Amino acid sequence: MTDITKIALSAVAIALLSGCGDTTVNQTPSNVTIDASVTDSNNNTSTTPTDPTEPEETTCLEPTKVQALSGDLTVNTNLTADTLWILDGLVAVKGGATLTIEPCTTIKAQDATGDATSYLIIDKGSKIMAEGTVDKPIIFTSLADTQAVGLWGGITIIGNAGNDQVNAYEVNSEFVAGESNMADNSGVLKYVKILNSGITMEQDKEINGLSLIGVGSGTVIDNITVDYSDDDGIEAWGGTVNMSNITISNCTDDHFDIDDGYSGTVTNLKITQTSGNAAMEMSGTTLATFDGLTIVQNTSGKEGVVFFKGAGIGAKISNATITDNVTSDTVAGAIHSDNDGTDVANTSFTNVTLNGTSTEPRFTGNTAAALEAKFNEGTGNTIVLP
Repeated sequence: MTDITKIALSAVAIALLSGCGDTTVNQTPSNVTIDASVTDSNNNTSTTPTDPTEPEETTCLEPTKVQALSGDLTVNTNLTADTLWILDGLVAVKGGATLTIEPCTTIKAQDATGDATSYLIIDKGSKIMAEGTVDKPIIFTSLADTQAVGLWGGITIIGNAGNDQVNAYEVNSEFVAGESNMADNSGVLKYVKILNSGITMEQDKEINGLSLIGVGSGTVIDNITVDYSDDDGIEAWGGTVNMSNITISNCTDDHFDIDDGYSGTVTNLKITQTSGNAAMEMSGTTLATFDGLTIVQNTSGKEGVVFFKGAGIGAKISNATITDNVTSDTVAGAIHSDNDGTDVANTSFTNVTLNGTSTEPRFTGNTAAALEAKFNEGTGNTIVLP
């Protein structure tokens, strides 16, 4: 953001505070609060962080207006690219309402302060329509807007494709997935960047960059970047939603996590791990499909690169390169398991390469031998030792 633009945005904020300028949100009246206050409590300077994986030139113009958004959205609401939107506290889209976000729109959340953490929930029956393009992405970040984790919450979508393993949303039990429609449609997330997110609300109750609870296969999740998230980058509890072209880096726990019977297909998932535990974790009785998987693990490795956690976990992995560069007596290998109940029979590997500089075994844990046998039975699989 240029100095001229910062001055322009400051002028807009002053105008809003003094009663001038456009303070209209594109919706009919509801219990949404529009608050023109946009001051960062830490007086941080806003800058646009660089995507460390694939920097992109955009054709987006700087916003000329500032609006804050809080409370429940119970009617259809449009967020336009000419406005810098400030997420203030929990914003929940409910009652069948649709939240539409234009390409090039930036949403910045207020700094996380205890119970005042800002995050967005799309409840079951409602939708988010956030369809950016490669040169006009939609960006969710914080007002501080620095390359750091935990500056705000994240995005959570609740659907109607849950199952009997899926509980109420761990962060807010008001939100419970339905089990009525495996093809449920919660909208579109396309060319969306989620930056500087993730908050631990309580022990084992964390907001991830993107949380998906019982989200159905009618939902489109494509070209998503999650960078710098405290806890997981993306976590899915149950659901059938497919995901494609996902890039995740700099998370403090697992970068990609599926639980509770998630059964969708993930295509072209790219993870660069320099912090956290497992690059990819799987738990709960489930069978997911991964086609096109590129993981480079450069640090940690406590739970391995790909972690089969608990009993009942199976996965079909194809066209993958899994690189383990971590060497330590305390780390796990490229494929790690911790339970004799791993669903080895329903696990398969096709065109998978395991490589890296680590001198640890490529398969570790309770079912290491069985998983390695399945790997060797597959077609086009290769283990490259240092």
